[in-house]
Amino acid sequence: MTFQPRLASSGTSHRVPLDSGVSYIVAVYHSMKEELRRSTPGSTPVRRRGASQLSQEAQGEAGALPGMITFSQDYVANELTQNFFTITQKIQKKVTGSRNSTELSEMFPVLPGSHLLLNNPALEFIKYVCKVLSLDTNITNQVNKLNRDLLRLVDVGEFSEEAQFRDPCRSYVLPEVICHNCNFCRDLDLCKDPSFSQDGSVLPQWLCSNCQVAYDSSVIEMALVEALQKKLMAFTLQDLVCLKCRGVKETNMAVYCSCAGGFSLTIHTKVFMEQIGIFRNIAQHYGMSYLKETLDWLQLQNPQVGH
Repeated sequence: MTFQPRLASSGTSHRVPLDSGVSYIVAVYHSMKEELRRSTPGSTPVRRRGASQLSQEAQGEAGALPGMITFSQDYVANELTQNFFTITQKIQKKVTGSRNSTELSEMFPVLPGSHLLLNNPALEFIKYVCKVLSLDTNITNQVNKLNRDLLRLVDVGEFSEEAQFRDPCRSYVLPEVICHNCNFCRDLDLCKDPSFSQDGSVLPQWLCSNCQVAYDSSVIEMALVEALQKKLMAFTLQDLVCLKCRGVKETNMAVYCSCAGGFSLTIHTKVFMEQIGIFRNIAQHYGMSYLKETLDWLQLQNPQVGH
């Protein structure tokens, strides 16, 4: 999980949510090994399951062993549910969350892609763990019930806006970053890929996943400036499209399309502003002065482009 509240004080570690998710994966792995051993010729046959279990198994992933599915469902419904109830109650006792606050809580780290006002650690914990568990389609019913019960514990409605999961970290992928040491080429997500030395003592750097040599940050900064200029040019010279027939505007003076429909931007202003915000966050987080100067110049020339 990208955003974890810091529970540094007293006995509850901030690694507890992560450890709970790992325990589920390990338990299912051992169950799968045991099921494979039992399903070999000459072993004891697997017991028959009820109709309700079979109906959910039919919707599960193809190739999943029946015994493993049953184990996963029981594990989530019993042991994992009890663990998550305990962890949620501990989070509520140790840190105070506010549902109405309009300011970001200091317990959540600020990353280049941060864009949500996170202020309730217990609620965020519930949303993240249930989102991760929902990736396993064999336990959909159990996860839905777990999510509903945990939200009731923190007094949040299951279908309320604040209970819906949203990715807390935006993404910006710089394509085809080449390592000067081994010439390995890969796409680098500047918002989500971990960087080396983020303690503030030195400027953060990204390491090549092939040879572990640091990339040249100045090269990455120049690539970002070039990408920013291309995005600005694309936004300035974009075509207008008809909202009714989706045709591209052909003349400059026409107010309406020939079908009487209105025109709209191809690249919406809100999307462009979000991209500018990501560039500014990257410049501030990684100390890219040239990129920040370019953004400041852009804002000076276009006051409507805010932070």
